Amino acid sequence: MKRKARYALAGLETFSKNCIAAEQHPNDIHLFTPIGCPVCGIVPLELTIEHHSGSEEGNFKGMIFARCQTCKSEERVFCFTGEHRHPVREEKPICECGNTYFLIAECERIERDEGLPGFFDEGVITGLCSRCGRSRAFVYTD
Repeated sequence: MKRKARYALAGLETFSKNCIAAEQHPNDIHLFTPIGCPVCGIVPLELTIEHHSGSEEGNFKGMIFARCQTCKSEERVFCFTGEHRHPVREEKPICECGNTYFLIAECERIERDEGLPGFFDEGVITGLCSRCGRSRAFVYTD
């Protein structure tokens, strides 16, 4: 990965952890995972967010699909749903600058109790615009 991309991901990690208030939970585990293309690695991706029944702001249910800017392959990159749910709407994020490609990451908080890992508490899928560098949260999971 190039130095510029590593620097951008470091900024996205800080933004992502701020989204889930990591500093207010210093004893918990905060996992930051960049999402990339299985062929090209960590490159800008264009997202399609498929909201399923039961999805609400702050508690996403559905799937996220990504199209690679480099090789144009499409993959499902995130899934938080069940067989009893069904698609209700699609969203294709666009940055304020008009760009549709973002460096993407997932950040999750895992609660700890007495130093031992516990359960998933909350998470966020974030992105950094590949054109202007704005960060944004796409969906939160709870």
